[in-house]
Amino acid sequence: MRQPSMRHSLLFVALSVLVTAVFAASAHAEKAPPDKAMMFDYAKAGDAPAQAGGVFHKPRCCNVTEWKLTRPTGGEVEVTVVAPPGKAKHPTVLWLHREGAEVKRAMFVHEAEALAAAGIASLLVELPFKQPYVHRANNNAGDADVIRNAVIDARRAIDWAATRPEFNIERLAVVGHRFGAWAGALLAAVDRRVDAVLLMSPPGKPSGWLQVTEQPKAKKFRETFDKDAWGTYLNSIEPLDPEKWVMYVAPAKLHFQFASNDEWVQTLEQVDLFRAASQPKSRQMFESDEMLNDDARKDRHAWLRRALGR
Repeated sequence: MRQPSMRHSLLFVALSVLVTAVFAASAHAEKAPPDKAMMFDYAKAGDAPAQAGGVFHKPRCCNVTEWKLTRPTGGEVEVTVVAPPGKAKHPTVLWLHREGAEVKRAMFVHEAEALAAAGIASLLVELPFKQPYVHRANNNAGDADVIRNAVIDARRAIDWAATRPEFNIERLAVVGHRFGAWAGALLAAVDRRVDAVLLMSPPGKPSGWLQVTEQPKAKKFRETFDKDAWGTYLNSIEPLDPEKWVMYVAPAKLHFQFASNDEWVQTLEQVDLFRAASQPKSRQMFESDEMLNDDARKDRHAWLRRALGR
């Protein structure tokens, strides 16, 4: 029998390695399994009308418009659109704000305007984060419901953007801060339309951290529960821990912005979250609290422009 030549042997090895890499990449590129992702399923709005407010033209910048979209779970989703002037479709950033009673989507307006000058449109979505970490006496799974609804609201905004002439959602990035980063990680894990995701001061494993932290606000929140209700709360958020989902973000690009003095997320949690994430991924640590700083803003804009080809 004719023995294979060294050249053929090397070729066979090279092809084997290539095939293995392709299959490995394909497997890694899968989003979350359907049985996990189904918790973020929702009824499509179809042709449900969106209500537009007036258009504000900012010279040498952009057009700013307020919209109200039909929420799949009832009510409305408020969205601010910041888009470069003209009729072209633009790469798009979906902004998901942090939690807090006084926090609104407007926290990202200035960043959206800066990106508009580079030809990038923005969707600023108002999320149901007004009262996080509040003991809801009749619903101990309250925060889990809030996170799920935030992901669904964000997906509804993407559905609507796909019908609009100013957005190119084939080049879509998501930016989220704190609870918005929590929702952004889950969104990128289940929605294939997301090409890139940037997570600002994201939590990694809230269900674990909340059990042991001595952070005053979190400790006070923990103490509002009796033992059974506390167990119900932790069990409800545990399946939503970002650390369990970031492995499914591929093939979307992933960038973390961590704070060295984050009161809510400890260094080990940051390390574990980054380690669990799919490739391609990158991270930056900033000498700041969880609100981050101007260096983080510059890093954010540079990364988004690279990710969206601008």
